[in-house]
Amino acid sequence: MNNPEFKALHSNNVKVKKIKKMKSIMKLCGKLARVLVGIARNGSAYKPEMVFPLEQLAA
Repeated sequence: MNNPEFKALHSNNVKVKKIKKMKSIMKLCGKLARVLVGIARNGSAYKPEMVFPLEQLAA
């Protein structure tokens, strides 16, 4: 809710991909879990550029 990267992803899911709000939130919960696991495994800090997929970075 407060993270600008996840806010942008939620907005994109709802407006562009036409996903219902609750389904978008569930998808983002899974993404957050994967990000947290990656941070824990690598021992690195949070990097906003790692949240967005490669195809969004190219666009």
